[in-house]
Amino acid sequence: MTVREIIGAICPALAKNEGLDAFVKMAEENTSRSFFGKQYAYAVAYRACHLFTITAGSGGNAALGLGQIASMSEGGLSVSFATGSQSSDADGGLETSKYGKMLLGLIKSRPKMGVNTAGLAGGMA
Repeated sequence: MTVREIIGAICPALAKNEGLDAFVKMAEENTSRSFFGKQYAYAVAYRACHLFTITAGSGGNAALGLGQIASMSEGGLSVSFATGSQSSDADGGLETSKYGKMLLGLIKSRPKMGVNTAGLAGGMA
């Protein structure tokens, strides 16, 4: 599968977004092809969807970059954001979206190699 096919299957909001190419480019520039090998397209797609989700919000609703909306109220206006488990510098904030968690799962499934086991160029930033 291609990066765009994967994105279309898992994150239709990004697939239809005019910024798709920019999100894919950012993800490609920060993902190691040599680390992920045959799963590189999945890693890029998960990373692009993660970036989209934390910057634009799920479904195109701006979430102010705070992560997925966990709950909302109408009367008196109340919004809570899902933060996942406490992120560490080691996970680069990937725990803040379901796509980031998918990328972390993919990273953990790969054999550990060298210092940069994250498979992301320049670490997980």
